Amino acid sequence: MFSEIRVATVGVGDLERSQEFYCATFDYAVLGTGTVSGPAAGQLWGLPEGMSAETVLLGPAGATSGLLRLVQFDRPGELYWGDYSRMQDYGHYALNVRVPEIQSAVAAIRAHGGSSRSGPTHWTVTPDLSAWDSLSYDPDRVLLDVFELEPAPGSLLAEYDGRPSPLQTVAIHSSDARRSALFYAALGMRPLYDKVLREMESFFGLPAGTELHNINMMNPAAPDLGRLEIAQYVGFPGRSQRDRAVPPALGILSAALETDDLAAAELLLQAIGAEPAGERVELDLPGLGTVATRSYFGPDDERLEFYERR
Repeated sequence: MFSEIRVATVGVGDLERSQEFYCATFDYAVLGTGTVSGPAAGQLWGLPEGMSAETVLLGPAGATSGLLRLVQFDRPGELYWGDYSRMQDYGHYALNVRVPEIQSAVAAIRAHGGSSRSGPTHWTVTPDLSAWDSLSYDPDRVLLDVFELEPAPGSLLAEYDGRPSPLQTVAIHSSDARRSALFYAALGMRPLYDKVLREMESFFGLPAGTELHNINMMNPAAPDLGRLEIAQYVGFPGRSQRDRAVPPALGILSAALETDDLAAAELLLQAIGAEPAGERVELDLPGLGTVATRSYFGPDDERLEFYERR
């Protein structure tokens, strides 16, 4: 019934600057542009009355999933994560992109207007998968987790075309990783891995002794993109950012999944206790066309869009 994450929507301060950054750094192409406004957009994104947004849809040429929607509102906003001094707070947190070679990718981020937070660090994900992982910022200081994978033959992620990927995952911070995983399992996702990471405090900037419960959820039909990475800082509680992660804020505002039956999707979401974030609406989304769509809040108040193409 549900796809992997098709699109992540990110509020930016300068659309042209951000578009140039992602296209130059990851060789992304423009897949759609346009203006979004009106009551339907208000229901979908929480767009205040009278506000409009210029949008551009980006991804590798030919990609149809794991896409990045950049949105510049006609009023200024601030990054809702602020200076990340409360990085334990909940909600959409980072965009994860796979690259063929980590050092050159980090250099490209810096060269095109981004900055680094944590240099490449090697860690073992599963017995058949390890990674060189890094944390960087885009020009608006939206967090990017850029990584080079070392999969063993036969791993679900072994197939790779050697280019920067679509969005491999969208990361959320959660108050309870297990509860969040159960919610997304009801949407058809399954764990790629589920583990507790220790001694990673310096990489993530966590207080000494904090453990990271990390569950990477995938759609079995598309394990190599559009996944959800759930991160819980065990013993380091945060707070909801629901009231801050709204237009015209900068940062990751929502993640969108496609469905072939929105009415049935609404019934399922109601059954699992998802809270609607707006009414069902129909509108034209640049790069996707006309869709019937509705937003809900996930377990940690992260905004999720579910849409059916018309």
